[in-house]
Parts: sequence; C-alpha cells; structure tokens
Amino acid sequence: MNITKQVVDDVNIVLSLEIEKADYASAVEKELKEARKKIQMPGFRKGMVPAGMVKKMYGQSITVDEVNKVINNSLYNYIAENKLNVLGEPMINGEQEPVDFETAEKFTVKFDIAIAPEFAITLDKSVKVPYYTIKVDDKMMDEQINGMRNQYGETVKVDVVGADDVVKGNMAELDENGEIKEGGIEVTDATVYPRYMQGEDEKKKFEGAQKLTSVDFNPAAAYNNNQSEIASLLQKKQDEVAGITANFRFTITEITSRVAAEMNEDFFKLVYGEECTTEEAFRENVKNGIAAQLASNSEYKFNLDAQAAFKAQVGTLKFPEESLKKWLLAKDENRDAQKLDEDFPRMMEDLTWQLIEEKIVAEKGITLSDDDIKAEAAAMVRAQMAQYGMSNLPEEYLKTYVESIVKDEKQRGQLRDSAMTRKIMAVIKESVELQNKEIGIEEFQEMFK
Repeated sequence: MNITKQVVDDVNIVLSLEIEKADYASAVEKELKEARKKIQMPGFRKGMVPAGMVKKMYGQSITVDEVNKVINNSLYNYIAENKLNVLGEPMINGEQEPVDFETAEKFTVKFDIAIAPEFAITLDKSVKVPYYTIKVDDKMMDEQINGMRNQYGETVKVDVVGADDVVKGNMAELDENGEIKEGGIEVTDATVYPRYMQGEDEKKKFEGAQKLTSVDFNPAAAYNNNQSEIASLLQKKQDEVAGITANFRFTITEITSRVAAEMNEDFFKLVYGEECTTEEAFRENVKNGIAAQLASNSEYKFNLDAQAAFKAQVGTLKFPEESLKKWLLAKDENRDAQKLDEDFPRMMEDLTWQLIEEKIVAEKGITLSDDDIKAEAAAMVRAQMAQYGMSNLPEEYLKTYVESIVKDEKQRGQLRDSAMTRKIMAVIKESVELQNKEIGIEEFQEMFK
C-alpha cells in the first residue's frame, strides 16, 4: 500500500491510495475459508461445498468488504499519523474510475480531504474580556422572600375574593336579557383565577365578591378570546367553544387564599436548615442564593464575550466550503441545498469557535474525568432544585440522583460536552485579563436586546 498526498490548496488535499492485490488477497482467502465452513447446500455436507463454488457465490462481496477494510484502515491510520485535522469525512474523488476486482492486480483510489485552516491564538493577559457581575438589590430580595413565604405558607378558605385568590363555583350561560339561558351551557365545580384574566373589567367584577353570591362576567372578554383558556373553564373541547361570546353567571361556592408564612425562626430553619435562626442570617442566605443564580447569567455573557474576542483574533477563516457542502449533502440526502447555503455562514461561525476550543484544549492539555462529569450533573441538579426553592438538598439524595443521570448515555454525552465547555471557559478566565464591572439587572438585560 502506497499513499501519496496532493495539495490542492491550504484547506483541500487529495490522498491517493495505490492498492495491490497482495494487500487484501490473503484476507479474502481467509474469509472464503470461513464462509465455506458455514455454508449449507443441498447435496453437500456442511463445510464440504467446493471452494470454487463458494468463491463464485461469495468471492465478489467478500473481496469488496476486505478492500474497503484495507482502504479505511490505511486512510485513517495515515490521517492519524500525519495529524491531519480533517473536517467532515473523506469523500471519494469525483474523477474516481470504477475498479474491476476480478482482473485488477493494482488500482488507485482517490479521496478528497477537507482540512481545517491553520491559525494561531493568543491566550494570556494581553486579551481583555469584560465580566459583568449583577447587583443583588432590595427589589430582588423582597420578591424572592415573598415567593418563599407564599411557597411555605398555607391555603385557607375565606369569605371574600382577594386579588390573588382562587375562586370555585358553578356557571350558567346567560341569554341576551341577562337571565339563565334554557338549555345553555352549565358547568359544575368551575375554577377561576382572577389574577390571570387579561380583561381588566372582567377581573374587577370578582374583586371583593363574597362567598355564595353570583358574578356575571364574560369569559371571552376575560381571556381575550383565547379558546384554550375558555375551553378549560367551560370543561369542553376547543372546537366546541368557538364563537362563544355570551355572559355567564358564576355562583361562588368556595374561595381559597394563600397565607404567607410568617418571618420567624421556624420559617428560617425550614428554608435554610437549623443553623439559620435570625432574619439577618436568612436575608444573607437569600442574597447569596440570588447571587448564585445570577452568576450563571454572568458566566453566559462572559462566554459570549470570550468567543467574540477570540473570533476577532483569528478573523475570517478560509474553509473548504465546496467540500464541506458536498459532504453535508451526502450525509443527509433530505437536506435542502438552498437552506444549506443560507445556514452555511452561521455554521462556519460555529465551526470557527469549535476549532478555537480544540486548539485551547490541545495547548493547555485540558482533560475530562468521570468526576468532572459527575460534578457537572450535581451542578445541574442543584440549579434545577433551586428553581423550586429546594436549596437545602440532602447530599445523599443528590449523590443518588447524580448516579442515575450519568448512567444514561444521552445525558452523559450532554454532560460531557457542558463539562468540557466549563473547563475551557475556566482556563480562559484564568488566562485573560477580566475587566470586572458591576451593573444592575436592567442594564444587563439591555445588552441582549
């Protein structure tokens, strides 16, 4: 086997594999012998079918398989040994002529190879990247505390409807005279949440209403003609409520209100554990919790700014566009060529960052361990639980949950990717000069508009 390289340009090469019969003949003979042992044909004992007949029946397919093995092994060994950074996969050259394996003693197979462009990056303190820390203000603190108090509060029955209460009762459709319509729609045990009504006039009709009294309102106006909401309220299918604009009489049978937990030691301990006994300690925990949640926003913005900084460094890379498009279309025969042309610039931007990441990993010797993947899983679980107010997660529960997650191959792959991204960004953060800036949440959000 002889392999020669032809350089087309900086990002395209052609590899020519000169293959002789001797490269695969012995492997073909071995496979034919193995096939003969297994073949059963009428008139012959198992394993006793004449070799010539076996060759006639299976020689062509076995030869093709063995030639492909030789080609693939030689091709990918060459790529690995010569450290070629291949984009996509090798593609058979368009000028390749068919090969007759029956007669050919020697033949050449050519592959078009798309190569990643060469570039250099600087990863030191000369690179400046902004890092935004979001201030935790009193408004955030108050909103978080109120949410916690409602979460840990209790539901009680009341006699008068308040702004955030849940109202249950029976409904009856009214006619044009405001009387209950004979044969009209009736609903038993209906539930309304006045605070979620879009129609302010309809919402106000429920404010201050008392138990066992009736409220006449218009569901279509209350929910801005949202058929999904109206269907849910009237306990019907969506196609059954189309065009319903009538008023309904809602007779209140029950009003429930959420009473917030009191700001006392029992509440503090319930949320943050036995060591949290004072309001000062409680507020400090709340502040730290919000800061931790906002830190993920800061990290996200840093990631974007770091990417922009390094992409600016390398500039617009020259990619083997024709080869890559050819490979992408061959890989997915249902891919639309016109859509590919539209998406290609964005795809090359993503590929640019992928190559930058690979260079950082190689230059800094970044590796990933099983512990890194588990740590990523634990961080994900903590973040999910924090969204539900479960910040004091028992370690034993966390460990069990993490173990179950990392066993799932799909989730493990996603965790591996996110863990590697986190490690790359950690190296970048340590290497560059951070321009630290503290800003308010509104100013931070403006950056994404």
